[in-house]
Amino acid sequence: MLKRLNPRERVVVFSGLFVVALLFIWFVLVSPYFTTMSKLDRRLVSLERQLVTVQSMRDQILQLRQQLATAGPQTRGRKPLFSQVESLTEQTGLKQQLLSMRPQPATVQGEFRQQLVEIRLEKMALAQLVKLLHAIEYRSGGIQVKSLRIKPRFEDRSALDVNMVLMSLEMP
Repeated sequence: MLKRLNPRERVVVFSGLFVVALLFIWFVLVSPYFTTMSKLDRRLVSLERQLVTVQSMRDQILQLRQQLATAGPQTRGRKPLFSQVESLTEQTGLKQQLLSMRPQPATVQGEFRQQLVEIRLEKMALAQLVKLLHAIEYRSGGIQVKSLRIKPRFEDRSALDVNMVLMSLEMP
């Protein structure tokens, strides 16, 4: 069939085939290669950012472990959590609002024993609750609020009923 074409027509056919071959190479090989490489570059940048984040978290974990190791001997000589919570309620003047205090069973998590105490307070003002939470945070020496439920009273919306679970970690 090519033998029947004159030289000028052959040049046009071969040029067209050459252009089609170049387009085929571009769309099948080169363009997907560049697209894949740009996606991989973006993924690499994202993974590098994640690596920096993981390294900073690792440093924080190591620092916290070191703090726990130094705090371990300090937690051995402390009073039981129940006594600490009772003295906190007395210090903050909430002994009258204290409805109940129930110790929960201690659980062991890794190297630490977790003590829990559930307390129920009633007819509290918001300022008293803030005072108690501030005392727990800054004067308690390792007590944390694990859960907190606050409900306004039906008869007086400014008074609050509070259920709170307090937690401390100790070295066994």
